[in-house]
Amino acid sequence: MENLLNILLVEDEETDADLLIRFLKKEINLSYLRVWDRDIFIKALEENEYDLIIADQVLPQFSGIEAFRISKTKNIPFILITGSVSEALLTEYAKEGIDDYLLKNNLLRLPSAIKNVISKKKIERLHQELKITHENIKNSISYAKIIQEAMLPEELVLRNNFPGSFIFYKPKDILSGDFYWFKKGEDVFSVAVADCTGHGIPGALLSMMGFNILYEAVSTKKISQPSDVLDRLNKQVRRILKHGATTLNDGMDIALCTIDLKNKNMMYAGANRPLFIEREKELIEFKPDKISIGGIDNNEIQFTNHSISLRAGDRIFLFTDGYTDQFSGKTNKKITVKRLREVLVQSADLSVEEQRDFIIKFFENWKDKEEQTDDVLVMCIQIP
Repeated sequence: MENLLNILLVEDEETDADLLIRFLKKEINLSYLRVWDRDIFIKALEENEYDLIIADQVLPQFSGIEAFRISKTKNIPFILITGSVSEALLTEYAKEGIDDYLLKNNLLRLPSAIKNVISKKKIERLHQELKITHENIKNSISYAKIIQEAMLPEELVLRNNFPGSFIFYKPKDILSGDFYWFKKGEDVFSVAVADCTGHGIPGALLSMMGFNILYEAVSTKKISQPSDVLDRLNKQVRRILKHGATTLNDGMDIALCTIDLKNKNMMYAGANRPLFIEREKELIEFKPDKISIGGIDNNEIQFTNHSISLRAGDRIFLFTDGYTDQFSGKTNKKITVKRLREVLVQSADLSVEEQRDFIIKFFENWKDKEEQTDDVLVMCIQIP
């Protein structure tokens, strides 16, 4: 205890007080104020801050227990000095929550008792501060979740245009780095599934940025080709994430397609995210460009546009890697893309709703008691 310790001493006997302070000064660097009147004690608490209160149990006008009750709201470490102690008094001290007590014939223990109660109070205060900070952060994240969910388009819009559709969306944490996006245009329906770097708060910030850039590219700039939209998304993400001469190697993987129901045609472009079409119990895969949006070394990349003829009944699957990267609670192995293909083929005869339940049940059974590895997002769109 090298720092100056400010003590409020509640003691009516001047001789006892002098002996006590003289003894403590040999061990502790301190300053003190001695009081013995109740009103003066209250005034002292109001006018100054104290690191410790030492109080005699027996006082002319009030007791040490009363002094503790008065000071309790201040949460100041409190040591009670008493001439004797009974089982009843011990019970009362414990019930009141007094930090420590000492018998007058055992004051040699006082310096160590002071160190213990002050350390204990510091830990308690730190714990309380951390608890408050945690609650504030948790409340902020929960509110951010409301904002993020409000940002996502309503699934009803997708179902109104494609009655046979579903979205399996399961963030790992409160906030998600995965997001889905769709926009109904005059002739086509644009839809995207994206996986931003990380999850939680960093992923959520990137997802909101990506969502806004997609909206601006398609709705404001009227860019129609998925490859051109990804080109713009890539340039904008690179620009935003660049700070002076340093570029963050963060970004997103995304599958983007535009569906023309009138002409039964779809355009698709992908950055590290493939597209599956389930047709007559067979799975057709369209591979993405093997590079992420916003990566450091992809400034000159031109994304590939795939033109795909559609048939009624085709089921289009877009997904992030959270599903396939999930570890098993029993074998510690990942689901893998290969196993996802098998799951989709096995459930191809089911209705869209039943297939959704099948996919989710498989995931939950595979995960078992294992912690969720990443954000999960799987979208299915059936062509009417």
